Amino acid sequence: MEKDESSLKKSHTPERFSSTGSYGAAGNVFIDSGCHYWEVLLGASTWYAVGVAYKSAPKNEWSGKNSSSWVFSRCNNNFMVRHNGKEMLVEASHQLRRLGVLLDYDNNSLSFYDAMNSQHLHTFEVSFLLPVAPTFMIWNKSVMILSGLPVPDFVDCPEEHQEGMMTLCRQQESSYVSGMKGCH
Repeated sequence: MEKDESSLKKSHTPERFSSTGSYGAAGNVFIDSGCHYWEVLLGASTWYAVGVAYKSAPKNEWSGKNSSSWVFSRCNNNFMVRHNGKEMLVEASHQLRRLGVLLDYDNNSLSFYDAMNSQHLHTFEVSFLLPVAPTFMIWNKSVMILSGLPVPDFVDCPEEHQEGMMTLCRQQESSYVSGMKGCH
């Protein structure tokens, strides 16, 4: 997905505009069981958010700013995870180019990895109440989504929970940090 209005198909209604000036996309599959893995090629993008959300997540609000979405985000030189308006800084390489996402719905976790370096970045422990879909927001450059991938060896997911292919057509205790201007 690229931030290029000519390539995005939008309806001709006022609702198509976002006050954030960003573009978002959600997967067309809602997941309610199993273990699913996908990767996002980040290229040179320095502003993005990748995660999952309930269908009820507000469409006109940044992902992770509500109780219906969980994301890993980069805003220039800051990496963070965000859920329900709370942010936590995460240590990641500024060379992060391939983000792995593991959703283990049955075991209540959403994990993010530096897939090129086999490094765990963060895990949300979540008791999902409803099915979720992958979600992506991008503010600059472009990202590419790779789905239908096997779970890599460096990721811990029980084989019996792996669901195989997932199609995406559309597109430890820590202190929380908030108030990062221009990044939400």
